[in-house]
Amino acid sequence: MEKRVLEVTNGYWLNPQNGCLERGHRQMMATEGFYLADRGTIIHLLDNRYRYAVACYKLEMADKYIHTYDYAPEQIWGTYQVGSLQESFMDEDYIFNDRCYFRVCLRRMDGETITSDEAANVENIISVKSLGQSPMPKVFWDEVQRVADKVKDIRSEGDLVLAVLTDTHATVNGTWQDTAANLKALQEKVSFDGVIHLGDMTDGTVSKAMTRFYVSSMLNDLNKLNVPIHIVLGNHDANYFHGNPESMSLHEQAELYQGDVAKWKQDKDKTYYFVDYSQQKLRCFYLSAYQNESRPRYGFDLTQISWVRETLKEVPKDWRVMIFSHDAPLAELDPWSEEIRNGNLLMQALDSSGSRILGHIHGHAHADFVYQWRGRKIFPIIAIGCAKCEDMTERKVKGSFTPERVFGEVSQELWDILVIKNSGKMHFVRFGAGHDRNI
Repeated sequence: MEKRVLEVTNGYWLNPQNGCLERGHRQMMATEGFYLADRGTIIHLLDNRYRYAVACYKLEMADKYIHTYDYAPEQIWGTYQVGSLQESFMDEDYIFNDRCYFRVCLRRMDGETITSDEAANVENIISVKSLGQSPMPKVFWDEVQRVADKVKDIRSEGDLVLAVLTDTHATVNGTWQDTAANLKALQEKVSFDGVIHLGDMTDGTVSKAMTRFYVSSMLNDLNKLNVPIHIVLGNHDANYFHGNPESMSLHEQAELYQGDVAKWKQDKDKTYYFVDYSQQKLRCFYLSAYQNESRPRYGFDLTQISWVRETLKEVPKDWRVMIFSHDAPLAELDPWSEEIRNGNLLMQALDSSGSRILGHIHGHAHADFVYQWRGRKIFPIIAIGCAKCEDMTERKVKGSFTPERVFGEVSQELWDILVIKNSGKMHFVRFGAGHDRNI
C-alpha cells in the first residue's frame, strides 16, 4: 500500500519528534504517503531554491497494535526513528543505510509560500533513485488447501459460496497484501460466488486523498478475484477517527466504496441496497449502520428502515433473506455505543419476516459471537472477528470469542468462506484464527 511515485502536499510539515504530519506551514511541503527504501536508495535535490529533510520509519512495529486497543498514527505499522528527521534541511544527496519506510519534507529557501503548482511539479525539485520493492505477499498454502477441501466437502450444486471478511483496518506494512493473496489463492481452488466486506477497510485517520488511494488499492486487489464485491460501510470508513478533520459524507463514501456496485443498487446515492440470487431464491440486504453527522452515530435512519420494511414485503414467499451490516442492530452487541439509533425498529421490521430470514451478519465487534434476540429463535445475529491482526480483549460482548493472533503466522488471518445451503443451513469455514461454525 506504499506509494511508488513521489507526491507532496503543500502546507504540510513533518514533526521531528514523532514523524507525523502537521498542517499550516505555508513555506513547507511534505509527502503524505510512505515510501519504501532499500539500503543504497538515493534522494537527490534537483532545484537549489529548496532544501529537504527525511523521516525514516523502521519496519518493526509495536505489539500494542495487535494486543491492545490502539491504532497506529497515520496508518503505518512501523516505528518512527526519532532523530532521523534533521533539524537543519539539506541540499546534498541522502543515501539510506538500511531498508525502511520514509517521508520527505521540503521548504523554500526564500521563505515564500509554496503553491499547489509547486507541489504538483515536485518531480522537477527532488528525485528518488531505486525505490525499494515490496516483499512478496505471504500465502499460507496449507491453510488454503485445508479450507478448500472443507468447502468442497460441504458444497453441493446450487449452494451460494461467499468470502466474508470485516474490519481489515489496513495499514502500510500491515497484513492486507497477505489477505488479498490468500483470497486469490483460495478463489482459484474453490471459485466462490462473491466477496462481502463488512466495513472498516482502513482506520480512517488520514486525509481524504490518502484514504482514497488506500481504498482504491484494496478494491483493485479484490477486483482481481473476478467476482462481485460488496462493501458494507463501517464507522471508520467515514474517515473521522482520531479527530480527523477530513471526514467523508455518505455521498463521498458511496462513490468511493460502492462505486463498482452501482449496477445492483436501487438508488446509487444511497449506501444500502439489496441483491437477489435467483438460483438460490435468496435476497441479501446490505445495510448502512453508521452516520457521522447523526446522534447516536451508530444506527439506521428511518428512511432506510422504511425501505427495508417495504422491500421485505416484495420478497417472493418461497425466498429467504440474509442481512449484512457493519454494526449489530442492538446496543447489547456493541460495547462502544450505549444506543443503536432505531435498532429496535429495524429488528421489528425484520421480525415481521420471521423464519424467512436466515441470519443477520455483522462486523465491528472484533470477535466471533452468535446471538438470539430476546432468546427467541427467529434468526441468529452473527458477529465475525476482525481480519486485522488483532486480539485485544477489551470492550467485548460477554460470551464472545477473540482468538489469539500472531503476526507472520497463519493466525494473523481471520475471515470466513460462507456456504449457504439450499436447506438454509449456513457453514462458516474459517481461514486463519478461530473455528468453523455451522448455523
